[in-house]
Amino acid sequence: MVSVNRPRAAIIASLAAMTVGFILLALYVRQFQRDATGGRPIELLAMRRDVAAGTPLSEQSLVVRTLPEAYLEDRQVLASDIPRVLGVRSSIDLQSGQTLLWTDLSTTSRDVGSLSSRIPKGMRAIGLAEVGRRGFGALAQPGDRADVLLTRLKPGTDGKLVTVTLLQNVLILAVGNTIVDDRAELRPAGSDSVTLLVTVDQASLLAHARREGTLTLVLRNGNDLEINETLPETDDSDVLEQEKRARRQRRLRIERVD
Repeated sequence: MVSVNRPRAAIIASLAAMTVGFILLALYVRQFQRDATGGRPIELLAMRRDVAAGTPLSEQSLVVRTLPEAYLEDRQVLASDIPRVLGVRSSIDLQSGQTLLWTDLSTTSRDVGSLSSRIPKGMRAIGLAEVGRRGFGALAQPGDRADVLLTRLKPGTDGKLVTVTLLQNVLILAVGNTIVDDRAELRPAGSDSVTLLVTVDQASLLAHARREGTLTLVLRNGNDLEINETLPETDDSDVLEQEKRARRQRRLRIERVD
């Protein structure tokens, strides 16, 4: 009886081992295929049709698409997040078939055309009062480029005033209430303030400088991107002494102004 059961047990054990082997092989092949194609498929929201900027999203404008996990970005909206995006307005024109991104959506009704939406990642906007139209009337416009000069008392001197070039080639992001690229939509409100696009370090420099002296904005040609790192400070002697004044007059030939 024992001798009969031994072969049968061996056969059953072999079949069980083969079954486990097939299962493991199938799982391996499936995982290999997933890895080869970018991982498991993830359901994302995409546009079923074109949607203009400022239009609230609806179920009819959205469709579910799948994308391999390896190609997933944090900005992409998952299909499970559809309740969070229904009724939210798009901040840009959306085209049929494109994947929906969180950055495509307006978080508030003021996002479209807002100043903050025009600030590139890593940059900052800082407002300066009484440096804009005071010197240029209505001639300074958003999109122009300028240098910023600082005039203040020089530390360690007996009331000696100096002027230094604080920043060069900064973008004027807004003049009053007029934002760059929106001149037709937003009109100036009679303010003398300008808003400059700067780095965090430059913003800190301006914030400190405007407490210590007077800032002056100097417009420059929008195509002139040169930064001069050897500009000296200016004091009374540069204004009063003839030789120094003459030295400041020497410059390259000016191109014709159209």
